[in-house]
Amino acid sequence: MTPVIALAGNPNVGKSTVFNALTGLHQHTGNWSGKTVGTAEGRFRRGKKEIRLVDLPGAYSLTADSAEEEVARDFLCFEHPDAAVVICDACCLERNLIFAIQVAQIIPKTMLCVNMMDEARHRGIKIDLDALSKETGIPAVGVSAARYEGLDELEENMIKLVEGRLHTVFIPVRYPKAIENATESLAPVLARKYGIKAVFPVIKLIESEHGFVSAFERRFGEIASDPELTGAIGKAARIMRDGGITKKNVSDRVAACAVLRAEEICLSAVDASEQKAVRRDGKIDSVLTGGIWGIPVMLLLFAGIFWITVSGANYPSQWIASGFAIAEEWLCKGLSAINAPPVLADIIVNGVWRVLSWVVSVMLPPMAIFFPLFTLLEDLGYLPRVAFNLDRSFKAAGACGKQALTMCMGLGCGAVGVTGARIIDSPRERLIAIITNCFVPCNGRFPAIIAIVSMFLTSGSRFSSLISALIMTGAISLSVLMTLVVSRILSKTVLKGVPAGFTLELPPYRIPRIGKVILRSVLDRTLVVLGRAVVVALPAGIIIWACSNINIGQETVLKTVATAIDPFARLFGMDGNVLFGFILALPANEIALPIMAMGYSGGALAEISSLETTAALFYANGFGTVNAICTLVFILFHWPCATTILTIWKETKSIKWTVLSVIVPLLTGLSLCFFINIASKLFI
Repeated sequence: MTPVIALAGNPNVGKSTVFNALTGLHQHTGNWSGKTVGTAEGRFRRGKKEIRLVDLPGAYSLTADSAEEEVARDFLCFEHPDAAVVICDACCLERNLIFAIQVAQIIPKTMLCVNMMDEARHRGIKIDLDALSKETGIPAVGVSAARYEGLDELEENMIKLVEGRLHTVFIPVRYPKAIENATESLAPVLARKYGIKAVFPVIKLIESEHGFVSAFERRFGEIASDPELTGAIGKAARIMRDGGITKKNVSDRVAACAVLRAEEICLSAVDASEQKAVRRDGKIDSVLTGGIWGIPVMLLLFAGIFWITVSGANYPSQWIASGFAIAEEWLCKGLSAINAPPVLADIIVNGVWRVLSWVVSVMLPPMAIFFPLFTLLEDLGYLPRVAFNLDRSFKAAGACGKQALTMCMGLGCGAVGVTGARIIDSPRERLIAIITNCFVPCNGRFPAIIAIVSMFLTSGSRFSSLISALIMTGAISLSVLMTLVVSRILSKTVLKGVPAGFTLELPPYRIPRIGKVILRSVLDRTLVVLGRAVVVALPAGIIIWACSNINIGQETVLKTVATAIDPFARLFGMDGNVLFGFILALPANEIALPIMAMGYSGGALAEISSLETTAALFYANGFGTVNAICTLVFILFHWPCATTILTIWKETKSIKWTVLSVIVPLLTGLSLCFFINIASKLFI
């Protein structure tokens, strides 16, 4: 049978990086707390020996205060892995050891993997691994997983660990006499009847800690049905109480002992006398998370990213469009050479090819610039600072501060933001985060936002790139503001409740690895999003061509539907063609604008040589500045894409909350567009 090793550790210690490096499996790692929500499994082989690795969610303690910690606790306490490797951050070893001590009390074969040794050296932190092993009684290996340093030694020691060839004699934590006497009283019963021999589960049962008791009963049945166990727990509780320790303060006393033990270990094994980086990080955070400069600097950073994106995307977009135009000529000649039917040739060229051309030409350049820049902020460690800056605002809105993290995830993909809401423990607050998730534009909406701003709001201006960046920053700020407003409304109506507290760890600033950033942003984001858009664009081109060329009576399907909904659309500063474009783009937001352009062109999308030609097409159909503003707002606030809607249903298992997640952003977008349209008629 393949041995099972659990990878455990605090959030942000590089656990998933170690897992990926050992198994070769791909799993995205984010530089913020609680990124891994479920368990991931993989295998690695060394020689003839194969090991199964289970990557557990990040946890600060086995006294679970979150869903992530519950998953880690239950696996370690009840799944009986053959061994455990606790990943520690070399720069925060003392804090990480508190959790490692708890794990070592449960899993006899436990090993420490001290990660980020290169960063510790850079910060002036010296770690004596031999002293660390001696003080804890368990093996310790130093690695720099991101650089693949020390992984061979880690693999070798993991094999020795499961085979029993690595000496492990964990030096136990010294608890108050009353706690030790109580655990000695209960432990034999748990070991004999349930196979539980560790101190931690014994203490949790004596304490009657609700979460652990519930997990125990799910596994073994109700405690009340076992008189022997009930009696042993009661006896152990009396022993503690006679020693002056109650159920209410036993957890604090146990935690205090673990903290003192971790401090003792680090006094012998860690020399941080020359450390300078903590002071440096503190000075930086005084600005980036300070009450005065935190928000302004955040806005300036995003404005800078948008400016670079807008100013850098124009020329590549024209080059790509020119390449597609040349390829279109070859495509036409090829279709003519094989005597393709005129209808088929028209569908392929004026339907599929030109939609594809538009999607790639307009979307690829801004994505190729924006995503690497955004990933740089992520790797640098700035995104948790964004969450920190917004935490107070989310609490004021009656939501959980972790929603700021799910919002950051949603910037990449709405579906990812929805699944990321699992890190929020409260079901009420999790629903608020899910319902408001699509208020922040995802990958698919960013190129459309950039295109609308560039074509209609800043075209011809001397400082068009700068103004575009400021408008986009304002649009994102509006998204965040409406997220807070709607979260507040939900928390006071259908989802009433008091916001819960949570722990947000600010990881140290790290120098991003440029090569890794580019690879991740190109493979994980740019090509994935572009690929999805292309896949959707192909059938969409056929459907839109059909709608534009098949008649109902005297008018095409597209014209008929657009005309029918035009009066309604004009109430909100749009027209029927624009609104129909949004409706047909339900499978993917990326194709909304090319569908609109195709509708305006009468079924054959005009050849795209630049954004100016697209703007001219829109202007020729009566599209003005107010229409552009309302369209921009509706891009920000309308229904999620089909993938996100399906993800919402899977996460909530509720038609009610799924429908509400579609209706709430739609009503928000329509309300704002209606206000803008009415205001323009009154004041312009």
